[in-house]
Amino acid sequence: MDLEHRILKIVSSKNSYIHDDCAYLSKSHQLISTDTLVENVHFDQNHFNASEIAHRLFVCSFSDIQSSGGYPEYALLNVSFPTKSFKITQQIVKFFKKLLTKYNIKLIGGDTTSSSKIYLSSTFISKPIKKNKIINRKNAQVGDSIYTFKDIGLSKLGYLSLFKKQYLKKTLLLKSKVQFLKPKIINYSNLFNRYKINSCMDISDSLYFSLNELSVQSKKKFFIDNLKDISPLLLRNFNSNKYFSLVLSSGEEFMPVFTGKLTDQDIKIFKKNRINVIKIGSVQKGRGVIFRELKNFKDKTFSHFKNTYSNL
Repeated sequence: MDLEHRILKIVSSKNSYIHDDCAYLSKSHQLISTDTLVENVHFDQNHFNASEIAHRLFVCSFSDIQSSGGYPEYALLNVSFPTKSFKITQQIVKFFKKLLTKYNIKLIGGDTTSSSKIYLSSTFISKPIKKNKIINRKNAQVGDSIYTFKDIGLSKLGYLSLFKKQYLKKTLLLKSKVQFLKPKIINYSNLFNRYKINSCMDISDSLYFSLNELSVQSKKKFFIDNLKDISPLLLRNFNSNKYFSLVLSSGEEFMPVFTGKLTDQDIKIFKKNRINVIKIGSVQKGRGVIFRELKNFKDKTFSHFKNTYSNL
């Protein structure tokens, strides 16, 4: 058990809120999510500029709220920084506020303190949402299809090119660096509200981790039989082993993996909104995650404690 989950085990005992991307405030009918970025853990000033740091902070909480079925209405921002980092911290706050304005989210408070390095924490609170519209991790149903969005895997490739100096072709280099440094913000909440989505989790640790978490929480078997359609670009450029490793273990993609029953027409509507939904498997009776296309996969899940991948 990693350090993060050892802490979660302490706070989540007999607490039904902890195992989802958001907590639900039953009296106000709102979702709430909070995330923290720490300098030299989640970002550093050699590789990330102020815009990219603000973008990453924003997308963390934005993704959590959406994957739970809501849309953010309010935000809180906490900032700690040393005097020498005032200029870049000021820029981060300005860029973060621009994103809030762009997505019609109101900044309603926060806190500032001094510290030895930059610490950033955002809390997003959703618009009121009916309880039956909340999407959690434990409600996958036998007969559901399993879906995600296209092009998972680029974030890890960007990490490898920046920090491990892995050589990449120019097209791959540009796309992967952008996805790692400035993950795509996808607004899919309105579409999720149109359809019956039974369970969902955002992909911040990895697709592999999220599939296992949904399976465990829902107490169902997840049979995965279509990984090859997730990223045609990566499939064209890497052998099967490398491809599966990228797709399954890439962290901080901030896209959802979810279950439900979408028709071909539903998927076309997503596509009209520039969202490419891919059916990757089905929910069945049983336990665990079964991959038809591979037998053994060595977990290389992204670690938010080390800002790296295990087993690299």
